[in-house]
Amino acid sequence: MQMYQSQTTNPQTNYFIIDSSSSPNHNDVDFKYYSYQNQTNKQLHTGDLIIYRRSGSASEWGNEFYLYGAAQLGDVVQVDPTTGNSLLEVKNPYLFSHRLMKQNLRTFDWKFRKFKGKWSNFFNMNGITQITKEDFLGLLDRQSNLSPEFDGLSSAEESLAVKCYQAQRHELYTIEDTAKGVPTRRAADKYFSDQVKFNYHYKSALTGTSDEDKLVATRIIPWKDNKTTRLDYRNGICLTKILKKAFTQGYFTLSDQGHIILSNLNSNDPELNKTLNKYKNRKIHMNREYSPNKNYLQYHREHIFKR
Repeated sequence: MQMYQSQTTNPQTNYFIIDSSSSPNHNDVDFKYYSYQNQTNKQLHTGDLIIYRRSGSASEWGNEFYLYGAAQLGDVVQVDPTTGNSLLEVKNPYLFSHRLMKQNLRTFDWKFRKFKGKWSNFFNMNGITQITKEDFLGLLDRQSNLSPEFDGLSSAEESLAVKCYQAQRHELYTIEDTAKGVPTRRAADKYFSDQVKFNYHYKSALTGTSDEDKLVATRIIPWKDNKTTRLDYRNGICLTKILKKAFTQGYFTLSDQGHIILSNLNSNDPELNKTLNKYKNRKIHMNREYSPNKNYLQYHREHIFKR
């Protein structure tokens, strides 16, 4: 990857997968600070490259770990002499365009350790696992290949994607069209697309398909209509591409309970009409934590839906 070229060509660089925690006892802030026990863990050094892992115990997805970003370790900014914890600055953050779940890693050719089919004890229990340069670069390639539409973002856009991730964790969903002269749409979509797909376990909320080539994150309130909902994952539904087309064009909408409501108007696309009739009165998958905001659904019914 271009942004880590100088580090990956440096023979002194080491590579790690680290577990990051939102626990106040660790002081971790994703893509900003990393806290670790400096008395027992001596292998981390300024300039090393890391890949973030959310462990199963901290995961939002059925106790399953996932990998979600990369960064470079910076300087120690704080040392707690009582606990022996060091707080490291994190530099050059990079948000994965697709989280790497177990299903995405089954065929990955690990170099640092032989994978024998079971993940238990594969990563070190202390939350710091040293890997090889080949592992690091291979994982970056794997996530990029799963979402190639986000290749080619500028360094400024990549930085914005990380800021979008951080903003939503503080329930800040507003983003302007530009930030310091940089268009925000692609960066915001990079974060938003994977967050929505992740929430729906990389399956269509309606059809249940897990064919990722057919899946797309769909905004309920369009980007251009409201800047305060652009980053809100509850303004998103994971649909197949053909159903996204029908939804964004207003040929179907959803009730507050998630039931499909078809328009009385047919599109000029026979395949689209056939697909919609197949799912008439069906209900999308709903979850209390990430299901569509009912106010957003009401907006869609009133302003997008064709009557």
